[in-house]
Parts: sequence; C-alpha cells; structure tokens
Amino acid sequence: MTNYGAATDEELFEQFCEDFATVAGMQGRVAYLLMSIHVANPCILHRFFSYDPSTVLYTNMVYGIGLMLYARPNMRPIGNINRIIFSLLGSLMFNFSSVAVFDHIRERFFRKPFLVTFLGFISGRFFMLHLLAYLYHVDIRSRSRNVPRNSTFDSMYID
Repeated sequence: MTNYGAATDEELFEQFCEDFATVAGMQGRVAYLLMSIHVANPCILHRFFSYDPSTVLYTNMVYGIGLMLYARPNMRPIGNINRIIFSLLGSLMFNFSSVAVFDHIRERFFRKPFLVTFLGFISGRFFMLHLLAYLYHVDIRSRSRNVPRNSTFDSMYID
C-alpha cells in the first residue's frame, strides 16, 4: 500500500496513473499470453469460449501494453499527445509483429499442434521478457533517476 500522507494533488494523480498503468500492463500481459496460445492453436481457447476471442485479446494487448509504455519513466519528459501516440505506436508494432510470428509458427508446423502451442507460448514469453528488458534499459538511461534497480535485468550488461 502506498503512503499518500501529505502528497499534493499532482503527486496523487501521478501515483494513480502509475498504479492504473501497472494493472493495465498486467491485463495486457495476460491477454498477450492467451493470444500467443490462441493464434498458435485456436482449438484450445474455443473450448472455453463460444466466440472467437482474438478481437478482445488483441484490443486488451494493445491497451495494456500501450498504457504500460505510457507510464514508463523514460516517457515522462514527453508532452502528453506525443506520449500517447508513441505508446500506441509502440504497442501496435510489438503486438502486431508478435501475432505475425505466432501465425508464422502455426503455418510452419501446422501438423504438430502440441509443438505449435509450445512454440507459441515460449516465443510469447521470450518476446515479453525482452520487451521488458529493453524498456528497463531505456528507463535506466533516461533523465528520470527514480527507476528502481532490477538485478535480473542488470545481469544483461557486460561491464
């Protein structure tokens, strides 16, 4: 729980935005996980849904990852309209390219549904991990110095 004590309205709003973006980012990551499985092997999610969930999943992916990008420390110095546009474009590029890879995996190994599902899941985790590592790298080098250190991501540096 965050201690709001004697915070100003601006600080409270900034904290609310960070908390909201954290929840939205998790929502986008869950949708991304489900989409990585769904695109690779649509039969799995069709057992749980009576409709094709790809539109809902893709919308949640773009929304969640976009808000996660918007709230990053490296984006704070940028004006709001450009910050929104950069976040939306970054989210669309990441999600669209991921879905294209998942689709390629499905086309390449279409006769092996278990392998396709496994490769879709693993490649999704690989892409998400490296997106987070890249964002950490950019955040650490930004003008904002209040980025918490992460020993897992710090291990990627050679020096």
